[in-house]
Order: sequence, then C-alpha cells, then structure tokens
Amino acid sequence: MSSGRLERVARFLTGGLMAGLAFLMGLGGQEPVAEPSQTVTSASAMSEAWHLAESAQMLAEAHEPAAALTEAQRAYDLSRDPLLLLQVARLERKVGNAARSTHAFELFLVQCGDRAPERIKLLAGRELMAAAAGTARLAVQTNVLGASVELEPQRGVATGSGFVVSVLLDAGERRVSFSKPGYETQTLQLKLDAGESRTLRVDLEKADGGRSESGAEKPRWSRL
Repeated sequence: MSSGRLERVARFLTGGLMAGLAFLMGLGGQEPVAEPSQTVTSASAMSEAWHLAESAQMLAEAHEPAAALTEAQRAYDLSRDPLLLLQVARLERKVGNAARSTHAFELFLVQCGDRAPERIKLLAGRELMAAAAGTARLAVQTNVLGASVELEPQRGVATGSGFVVSVLLDAGERRVSFSKPGYETQTLQLKLDAGESRTLRVDLEKADGGRSESGAEKPRWSRL
C-alpha cells in the first residue's frame, strides 16, 4: 500500500470525525442536561478536539509528522474517538515509534467497529503487520500487585493489571524498570530481536527506607 493512499484514507476519516464532532457540539448546545457545567466542559473539549484534528491534518500535509502527532494525540485524548487512532498510528510509525504505532493500530481495529469501512480496516491491518515487524513483546509476572513500569520515552507501551504486565517494545537494546512505593526498583537491560516474544519474572524486594533504585546492572529476573 502506498503512503499516498493511506494519507487519503486518514484525511477521509479525519473529515468524518470533524463532522461528527461538529454534530456533537451542536447537540451539546441544544439538549437539556442535569449538569450544565458538564455540558460546557464537553462542548469545550469537543471544540478543542476539532481544531486539534484539523491542525494535525494540516501539519501532516506540511510534512511535519512529529508536530502532527502531538496534535492528533491531544485530539484523541479529548474526544476518545477511535477514528483518530488511525492517524495517530500512521504518525507514530512515520516518526519511528514502531511499538506505539502497533499499539495504536491494534486499538483502532478493536474500537472502530462499524464506523470504518471494511476496506479501511484491511488497509489498517496491513499497516499493523508492517509496524509490528519491528517490535518485540514481553509478558512479565511480578510478585507484587500493581507494579509501575517505566519505559524509554516513545519506545514502548505497557498494559495489564494485577501481577502480570504486557509490554510492547521497539526491537533492539531496551531499558525497562519496575517499581512500587516501598520496594526496590528493578531495572532490566534487554536486547530484543524483531518479532521476539519473551516471558519474564521480576521480583521486587521490600526496601528498608522506602522506594530506592537498585540492580541496574544485575536485575533480578529470570525466564518463566
């Protein structure tokens, strides 16, 4: 699939999204609601999301993908409209963030439902496969509930809850830290091959004086 074709798809979806935001803003001003303050906030958020989406589209056409990504991500955060995820995913890949691009494509395909035509879903699926080819996945089991995961900026996405965390990372040399207040932070230095899936266990030890850093060179981890 050509870059130009996907750009036309993104413009199509963004245009539909902006029309939808305008419709919702109109409803927000017409429908009576129980909490007027919430209506004002919602209308304001929709208005800002509309302008951000429009700005992202113009920046992308001006070949400024990093700036366009910032605007598109902010628009999605405000509107939570899944159609914006396709643009976010494309821009993440364009600036070299394979894992974050893969994650956004996956979310788009899960959340878009009937709002996107099948042909666009097929195109997004192909783009997903291309982006995912440069990533690796970790399934990490910890000994504490709700451990926090710190990744290198823009190099990955961590999801999950409880004692298991799923981490999607760009392939290559990566640094991942696990922490929780009252426990020693454990840091892993990993070399991950493209397409690799690895299962790990990371045990956090209680810290005498609260949270602290330890084990950057020799982390406590092992394969399950």
